[in-house]
Parts: sequence; C-alpha cells; structure tokens
Amino acid sequence: MDSSVLVVDDEENLLVLLAEILSKEGYQVKTANSAYDALDFGDQSDIRVAILDIMMYPIDGVALLAEIKKRSPSTQVIMMTGFLTTETQTGCLKYGATDYLTKPLDIKKLKTLLRGLLADKR
Repeated sequence: MDSSVLVVDDEENLLVLLAEILSKEGYQVKTANSAYDALDFGDQSDIRVAILDIMMYPIDGVALLAEIKKRSPSTQVIMMTGFLTTETQTGCLKYGATDYLTKPLDIKKLKTLLRGLLADKR
C-alpha cells in the first residue's frame, strides 16, 4: 500500500490516538506495541512510513530503526521520543531516520511531515 503507516509505541493510548487521527487522514495505519510485532508487520506487508518510539523494551527504537532499514531500505522512518539527546539523535540519523519528533507530539507537524513523505507516492 502506498499510504501505509506503521506506528510503534509501548503506550497503548498513543497507538489508539495516532491510529484514529492518521486513519481519518486517509492512511492505512497499522500499530504495534513492540519491536517484535513491528518486524512481523514489516515482513508481511510493504510499509511506506514507520513512526517509532525510541524508549521501548526490550528492543529500543534505534535498534528497531536499524533492523527496519536493513530489511526495507526504502521505508521512511520517523522517530519520536520524550527524551531526545544528542547521542540518540546522532544514532537515529546514522541508521537512516528521516526525521524525529519530540513528545508530546505536535500532530499538525506529524501530518505535514507524512504528507511530504507520501505526497507523490499516494
């Protein structure tokens, strides 16, 4: 699917909220509350954009980013965190993150970012 978006976070409330908001925007949204579920989704379908939380256990978002890009280099990845550090930011860019957002999320900024990433591919 050209407008497929995967949201990965261990906060169930955020997953539900983002799924609802992004679905209303016309995206095909899948959610996962762990890196393992996210990788299963990625193996089963073409994900155009993944939105990953950095602080997850046992596999954090940076490690998940690296694995997603290894398996599917064309997937665009947006990182989100409430605890952005220079080290984390550098790691995200090193492994190919397209962008990063801080929590609490600016939904307007997320929508704009997604439109830009998927505009000519929808």
